[in-house]
Amino acid sequence: MEVKKYRANNMQEALDTIKRELGSDAVILSSQKVKPRGLKNLFKSPVLEVMVAYEPEHKPFRRALTQSRAQQPRRLYPDPAAAPSVPPPLSAVPRPPVPSQTPVTIPIPAPSRPASPASVPAEAPVSAPAPGAADEKLRGLNNRLDSLEKLLGGFMDKFSMVKRDITFDYPEGVEALAVKLIENQVREELVHSLCRDAVSVLQSRPDASPGEVMRQLITEQFGPGEPISHKKFKRRVVLVAGATGVGKTTTIVKLAANFSIKQKKKVGIINTDSYRIGAQEQLRTYADILDMPVKMVYNPEEITEALAEMQDRDIVFIDTAGKKPGDAAQQEDMEGITRLAQPDDTLLCISAATSFSSMREIVDAYAFFGDYKLLITKLDETKSRGMLLNLVWYSKKRVSYVTTGQTVPDDVEPVNADEIASSLIK
Repeated sequence: MEVKKYRANNMQEALDTIKRELGSDAVILSSQKVKPRGLKNLFKSPVLEVMVAYEPEHKPFRRALTQSRAQQPRRLYPDPAAAPSVPPPLSAVPRPPVPSQTPVTIPIPAPSRPASPASVPAEAPVSAPAPGAADEKLRGLNNRLDSLEKLLGGFMDKFSMVKRDITFDYPEGVEALAVKLIENQVREELVHSLCRDAVSVLQSRPDASPGEVMRQLITEQFGPGEPISHKKFKRRVVLVAGATGVGKTTTIVKLAANFSIKQKKKVGIINTDSYRIGAQEQLRTYADILDMPVKMVYNPEEITEALAEMQDRDIVFIDTAGKKPGDAAQQEDMEGITRLAQPDDTLLCISAATSFSSMREIVDAYAFFGDYKLLITKLDETKSRGMLLNLVWYSKKRVSYVTTGQTVPDDVEPVNADEIASSLIK
């Protein structure tokens, strides 16, 4: 890892230069306004100085060796005795990639049985496929298999919810509701559970409406919403987690703006996601607009110090890096952050457009949190609300907020379970 310093008029200009020269994997360590030195710069305005860490690109030794060998004249061995007697196995020796336009010839030993003069010569040169091309074909095949597996998984997930000559042994009104729920991609086992409860209620309350009973049952399944609550003179720490690309940083900005502008709270943000320069810059830009401090943390041990610096804040949000299901290293980092930060609230962000199989993987991957609340993002990107009901049913957790667009700070609101229930059965 190496460190490089850049100077620019503003952060956007610095980011453009960093991305162009070092790529998107570079990590910003610090940024500050500095005054150029020297008499000739006495009356010039301060410039932005950005310190960046990056991993230099080293030329692989094997590739350099291959290129040097390619420049040397090729030697042929017309006499079999001149060639190596026992070549090493191809699987045991890594071979450098060979361009497809210069095929390699491999001598074939003469057959043990007698051969006529008209037969193939004992050492007929046979063109072997270039290892690089073979690897590329193998990678392409693996990618196609992965895509096919995901496509098949999504198809089977949807197929399990498709109306397929549905005939339930329920009263007419309840059966119609069951069909609507399945059409809204509610899991069939959950639909049966709700319908059985509805039938039981209607038997004791024959004057009740099946639709009203079902709406009430779905609302109870969600339970009361649990938005972030704040007590006067007591700081509240909120950790926000979720998979990559689910919209954690944007959601934090929306919540921070709501508490800062609408509720007049003193808000601070701690960012532990050092992997994405864009996320850091997005937080800093909004923090400057909202006049709130942002602290970058590059390892879990720095959390305690960052929280101590924000002791005067009413609410502190902790942004985390996206975690892929099954990533043990990221889980260890997340557990360390949680143990040191001791958050009052933990919000797990999940996109409303997530399939049930993927949603189940995410919930299982974050089970180590224990107690947490759900935050549903990108609700505007799907018409079906069945995923929300499936998520609450599978995770046994409450929903705190939903986001419905990109506008800051408006497109975030506490969940309205009654509205979701009505949309599922109307």
